[in-house]
Amino acid sequence: MARKSVSWNETALTACLLLAACAPQEPPPSPPRPVRAVQVPATAELLARHDYAARIEARHEATLAFEVAGRVTGRAAEVGDRIAAGTVLAQLDATDFRLRERAFSARLTAAKAEHSDAATSLRRLSGLRIKGFVTQAEYDRAAYRDQASAAQVQELTAQLGLTRRELAHTTLRAPTAGVVTGQMLEVGQVVGAGQAAFRLARTDELEAVFDLPEQRLKALPKTVTVTVWSQPDQPIEAQVREVAPQAAADSRTYRVRATLPMANGATPALGMSAEVSFLAGPPVMAVPTSAILKRDDGQPAVWVIQPTTNTVSLRPVTLGPVHGDESTIAGGLKTGDWVVTAGVHDLRDGQPVSLP
Repeated sequence: MARKSVSWNETALTACLLLAACAPQEPPPSPPRPVRAVQVPATAELLARHDYAARIEARHEATLAFEVAGRVTGRAAEVGDRIAAGTVLAQLDATDFRLRERAFSARLTAAKAEHSDAATSLRRLSGLRIKGFVTQAEYDRAAYRDQASAAQVQELTAQLGLTRRELAHTTLRAPTAGVVTGQMLEVGQVVGAGQAAFRLARTDELEAVFDLPEQRLKALPKTVTVTVWSQPDQPIEAQVREVAPQAAADSRTYRVRATLPMANGATPALGMSAEVSFLAGPPVMAVPTSAILKRDDGQPAVWVIQPTTNTVSLRPVTLGPVHGDESTIAGGLKTGDWVVTAGVHDLRDGQPVSLP
């Protein structure tokens, strides 16, 4: 009898084990789903900020030319040279001007001698006229000769001075310190008076020059930020000096010039490319439009990652204007929130996620 009782117990235990093996097992938890996300506003643009390409130029740039015509015999400056005021840039053949100077100098010497003789004769005749030894007609002729010779001296003096001035203009000198930005003549070339020879830019005052669309004119502040491409870590605050009164005919944009402070170590070079930026209003948050979905009630919402549990929750938001592929957020998000930007229609509330 005892042997049969043990057999029954073993049979019951076996049946229990079989029933336990056939019972439904709970599925293991699914792994976190990888998602792409952006942080507000770390990766969202501040849409109130506007950026424009700019170029560094000199505020004062002059085209230099000879004031007389002649043949170029020497050139002492090249594009890129930094020069001081008074530096010789080029020289014309001055032979004809020197010969003309000698001729006028000789004629002036003769005219001065003639005037001296006429003045002496007039003084002598003036004393004789008082005594009645000279007629009025003789005295008048002497006075006329004195006046004519004096006028001749004045004329030749002026002509000699003009000739010497022209002789000095055969040497082209820099009127101010600066850098040569253009060179338009060669040795041996015959140039005319006023023909462009060099362009000289002063480096004591630089500007960022950019073109502004018409719709941004009212938003342009008095101060803009200039970032030179070769110095991205040294932004410069520049003062807007001039806005063109009329739009360009081809682009319908307005040329703006902003003066750069001449600070040591951060002064860019002429011709460098730069970016001008400014805020056209208060900063606003924005997220990619792909992050927005509609709830069943039609309310726009985004999936926000909870940092403590790494799960997502659907949060309703208030949308602002759409700018390209970004939507502004008027309410519902705060700085530092992580928002899912891809696969938003395949998530569920409380689902674990991970960032790649």
